[in-house]
Amino acid sequence: MCFSATASFGSAALLLVGGVLCTKHAIKNDKTYLLLAITPLFFALQQASEGAVWIGYNEKSISLTTASSILFLFFALFFWLTWLPIVAFSLEAKKWKKVFFVILIITGFVFGLYLWLPVLLESGPRHLIKTSKCGHGLCYIVSGGGLLSVTVRDIIYSSLGVLFLLSSNRLFRKFWALVMLLGVTTYFTQRETWVSTWCFFAAISTLWIYFLLINDHKAKMKKQAS
Repeated sequence: MCFSATASFGSAALLLVGGVLCTKHAIKNDKTYLLLAITPLFFALQQASEGAVWIGYNEKSISLTTASSILFLFFALFFWLTWLPIVAFSLEAKKWKKVFFVILIITGFVFGLYLWLPVLLESGPRHLIKTSKCGHGLCYIVSGGGLLSVTVRDIIYSSLGVLFLLSSNRLFRKFWALVMLLGVTTYFTQRETWVSTWCFFAAISTLWIYFLLINDHKAKMKKQAS
């Protein structure tokens, strides 16, 4: 995220450890939460990719900066729009909501490709022009144009995030509500570096998943004992 390669790689290492702990807990106690448990591992990859962006930028390596930026934006623009509804689907108990999340998975996949493919191909509307430093953070400058205006694109992106809160699973809702709160806060306080900053705080917030899983397990054990 902001600040330095050290911050990005440090958070990646922390998320790797947290993801392993979450995964081990889910496998041992409740495999229902396995997809949610491995989520910090994907955030670790995203933070590591931004660490590589920092290295490329500081060493003035255009090829490393571009390649790492494309990988970072793969997560920001495509992966999370598809992965999170998949996680919500895996935890959903109500049939109509499972259908609803299937629709969100398809929508996120298609919309995510619309956002990210021009970045990957480095051509056409919304391709990555350059990555630069803005204050203490990184800005991913993308060209305008395309079928959807910037405003419409932002509305769709934000709306999809809000819709994930319709999950019936309380644990998932708690986690995602925190991520959305951080997203709104960083949007109004770190507008220029919003993508980078929000992804960093969203990544760190996934460590809360471990404590949510622990508390959920304790509650279930206490209920069974009573």
